[in-house]
Amino acid sequence: MKVERIEVLARQGRGKGAARRLRRGGLVPAVLYGPGGDRPVALRREALERILRTHHGGNALLEVLHGGTATPALLKEVQLHPLRGEPLHADLLEVAMDRPIRVSVEVRRTGADPVGFKKGGVLTHHLTEVEVECLPAEIPEALEVDLSGLDVGDSFHVSDIPDPGVRILTEGAKVLFTVVAPTVEKAAAEEAEAAAPAEEAAPAAPAAAAGKEGAAEPA
Repeated sequence: MKVERIEVLARQGRGKGAARRLRRGGLVPAVLYGPGGDRPVALRREALERILRTHHGGNALLEVLHGGTATPALLKEVQLHPLRGEPLHADLLEVAMDRPIRVSVEVRRTGADPVGFKKGGVLTHHLTEVEVECLPAEIPEALEVDLSGLDVGDSFHVSDIPDPGVRILTEGAKVLFTVVAPTVEKAAAEEAEAAAPAEEAAPAAPAAAAGKEGAAEPA
């Protein structure tokens, strides 16, 4: 995994007002978590956006420059503006390069379409990530799987993932993908359509907690 270098700046004060002032100045408020506790910091927005474009925000390994020292860290989570897509807040986690850590890694489909598509089958996703354990420098960007052999009714399990060179912690019996018959997909669509009026009449759900895209603006 490529290590990205990024400078962090100390920031004073917390709260929405302080966060807005940082963003107006081209900075993104962040928290650097480590053995010594959490430290409020700020990142330059352009540098963070470059890393997000390269790694799609997934487990980017960073060399954090802070006060003349360099610390290895993972970019764990980035909150984005729901409309503009620009970063609002980031969480960084200090790591030791010689100690294994546990992270979630995307499972990415590759290769030709499943053979079941020729029979009208539809691919359904059950899990999009699996948990792995490895050294920080060995974190895979994604685990690629070939689903071309799946026929209608076939499933692809965690245990079917080719050896990625890291320890997979997610239970092997869990299903990642299934090719379902078109009649099953049609029935599910009809049930969803029938339930739609009831859902529309239901009261709006409360705002999501901070930490998810589209959530209330973080401090």
